[in-house]
This record gives sequence, C-alpha cells and structure tokens, in this order.
Amino acid sequence: MTRLNMTTVAPTAMEVFVVPDGVAAASKRKRTSHPADVMEKAVKEARHSGVTAAVLKINKELPPDKQVTVAAVDNWLRRWKREGSFWETERKRGRKNVLEKVDGAHAEWQKQLESLRKQGQAVTSRLSATVAKAVLEEKSPRILAAHGGTFSSSISSGRRLLSQDDKSYRKKSSSRILPPEDELLDKRDAFFARVRDCFPGEEIDAHLIINYDQTMHAYNPTRGFTWEKKGSGRVQIAETKEGFTLLPVVSAGGMIGAQLIFPGSTAASLPTVQPGPLLQYAQTSNHWSNEETTLLLFRSIIIPHIAARRAQLGAPAAPAIVFADAFAAHWTPAVKDLVAQEAAVAYVAVPSSLTHLFQPLDLGVIAAIKQSILRRKDEHMEGEVRVAIQQGIGVSISNSRPLMRNNVTQWIKDCVTDPALCGEHCCRVGFERAGILQLLCSGNFRAPDIDSVVPPSVCLECGELAVRRDDVPTCNCFATVASALLCDGCFDNHNTRCD
Repeated sequence: MTRLNMTTVAPTAMEVFVVPDGVAAASKRKRTSHPADVMEKAVKEARHSGVTAAVLKINKELPPDKQVTVAAVDNWLRRWKREGSFWETERKRGRKNVLEKVDGAHAEWQKQLESLRKQGQAVTSRLSATVAKAVLEEKSPRILAAHGGTFSSSISSGRRLLSQDDKSYRKKSSSRILPPEDELLDKRDAFFARVRDCFPGEEIDAHLIINYDQTMHAYNPTRGFTWEKKGSGRVQIAETKEGFTLLPVVSAGGMIGAQLIFPGSTAASLPTVQPGPLLQYAQTSNHWSNEETTLLLFRSIIIPHIAARRAQLGAPAAPAIVFADAFAAHWTPAVKDLVAQEAAVAYVAVPSSLTHLFQPLDLGVIAAIKQSILRRKDEHMEGEVRVAIQQGIGVSISNSRPLMRNNVTQWIKDCVTDPALCGEHCCRVGFERAGILQLLCSGNFRAPDIDSVVPPSVCLECGELAVRRDDVPTCNCFATVASALLCDGCFDNHNTRCD
C-alpha cells in the first residue's frame, strides 16, 4: 500500500478553480465577430427583403465558421433604426431649418405636431413637411417667394425638419414566417408547373391574366412611424382597428375594378360617396370576404371583364387565367363551380407562403394605392392645419366614423381611376416581378431566384413604384443618406431643380 505524503502543500484558493485548457476551450461559448462590410450588407438586405431572407443570402457567401444568425441580423437592424448608418461617416451636407428664419414659425410647427400626437396620431415626416408648409404659407408668404414661391412638402424635407429637433423615429415591427428554403423552392416549382400546364403552348392576352386580393384598410390609416422624444421606453399610436376590406382586381393590362367590403348589414354602414364604374360596395359581418362577396365579385367584375375583352379580340374562347390566394372564401365549391362554367378560364391558387413573392398585387398595386391614400390624407391634413393656424388653435382631428369612411372611400375612388397609379404600367410590373407574364405571354420563362425578389418599393416623394438608387442627387433634400427610393421623375426633379 502506498503511503500518502502528509507534507504535501495544500492548493491555494485560486488553484482550486483552475480548469485545464482543453476543458476550458470546450465549455467556453464561442462568439463570432463580423466585419463592418458584412453587417452593412446584412442590414441592407434585411431592409429590402426581411431578416430571414437576408440571413439565407448572406450565409451563402460566408464560410461555415462565420455564419450570421437571425438574432444577430435582427439586432443589427434594430441598431440601424435606432442610431442610423452606424458603419458610415455622416455627410455634412444640408441647410439650416427654414422655419428658424421666421419668428414663431418653429414654435407653431411644434404646437401643431404636439396637438396631433396628443390625439394619438402618427406624426410622420410627410406630415411634418405638410405642417411646415402650412405654417410658412400663413406666417411668411414672402419667404416662400424667395424660394420660388413653393416649399418642398416631401418626405425627405419633413425628415430633415424632424432630425433637427429632439425627437426620433419609432416604428412598429412585423415579421413573416418563411418555410425552409428547400420547401420554398419546391412550392415555387410546383406553382409554376401548375400555371404552365393550364394552357400549354398558348400565349394569353395580357388583359386576360387576372389577379385579385384583399387587404384590410383602416378608416384612419397611419404609416407606423411617429414622432417621440429620444429614449422613450414606450411609443404609442392610437390606431383604430376599425376599417374595411379593399379588394382590387387587376390584369396585366391595367386596373379592372375594386370591391370595398364594409362591416354591417344596413345602408348606414356604407359610405355616401357614389362608387362609380370601377368600385363596388359589399357588406359582411366582419368586413372580410365570404362566399357571397366572392360570387358577387366574379359575376359583376371578373366575368364581365373577360367577356368584354374576348369580344374586343373577336375570340369567344380566348384563354383566361385568374390568380387568388388560398383564403378559404375564395375556394368554396360554389365559387369553383361558377368559374368552371366559364369556357377556357383557369383558376389558380398562389401558395400561402409565397404570396409576397408571386402574387402580382402584393408586388405592386396594393403598396402604391396605400401609399397614395396616405399622401392624400396628408394633403387633407394640410388644409385642416391651415384653418387651425388661422384660428390660433391646435389642429383637431375628427373621429367621426362616417366622415373618415367617406374620405378614405373618395381617395380610393381617385386612386383606381388614376392612370399614373393604376394604369397598365403599374399593374404590369407586379406580374413581371412574379414571373407570370414571361411564362404566359412569351413562353421564354426562367423562374426568378427567390433571393432576388424584393418587396414592392414606392417613391419617397410621390408614392409611385420606385427603385433604390445609390447615386442620390447631390441636393439639400438628401443631407445624410447614402441611398433613397425614388421614381424616375422625382430623381430627375432633384437633379435639375434642387439647390
């Protein structure tokens, strides 16, 4: 038996906690640091196509030990929204606040915005600009004359005014659950195979490629961004959940019509605005589509349009195809039987997880209509602010449901009849982005890459469809941004008219 050496020195307190190197390396949580260019690219992709899609795209280019996670990209995006472009050096362009040149103008501007915030309204950069314009027109018309008689009532000018104050933007967040990439690609291929097999070898007239989709619209629409003190723990917007359903119907050749579904069962629930040739009113208990409203949509809008177009073509059996999402009310036996009674009309469902990628209305018209309605609301608000300034009071917003319902209905009526907003070009863009138009009209189809499909983007200035431009105009309206969403017209205007 081996005898213990009782003279051995006892270990110190520090030595008791010493762990061998191998064990320490295995137990220590590994943290991966990412260079600034990866963070910048990830945030840019996340802003365009969502966090999940950005992670999938970025990880294809990174080695396995440098992969980014959804949590990391989401954190970078939150930081970008809070601090701005934290990897870039802010450019020191821009001009001073024009409101400071007029006595009392800045205080009046703040007074009206605070009045709106107390009523729970979302104070956006667009609204900031419209209030500033109303203040200047009332306080000092001469300063407008010195600037050419106008004030740029644009989102960029409103953002500049807000950035010079002690408030910051806050935005509501939303997320989309995407299926695994392999499953997503399988669904895409199956969807296009179904479309291709409807009329093999036949080209379809653009006016007979149809899509309809429903979206909830509030009586008092807001953008989600608002105005609040920096560092505020909670930012609340008094958004009403009351609203109706906007259901536009478009073809690749232009707007066909729209159905507005209001909650209720009596005429008192309907707006007093006359619907006109392109609008149709309907009612349900909860304002969403049901079998009855869907049958009405086909009988009064879609089927008459198909018949009229076939008569123009002189082809009574010209092929037609209608796309809709997987909402249950759109696929009841009665609805499918009605469509089946029409000769050479295919009825195809867009897979539920791919509507943001392959439903034409989600890729163009709906975003443009909603943005245009918000712009029209801001123009209406400008008139209300001007009256309040003349009376020396804070602006007051009416919460009358009939009044708000009539206003929004009139704005939608103006939108669907506006050829620049819902004409052939705007409607055609959605079908092209989805790849449907190339498949059905040319036969030379190549399925678009999932990662290359981006959500619809609208111009910061006018609300029309736009693209992100990295070469923003070197004018005062873009003092601290490296890129901006602008349509061709507004891009040219800034290059030619701005200081």
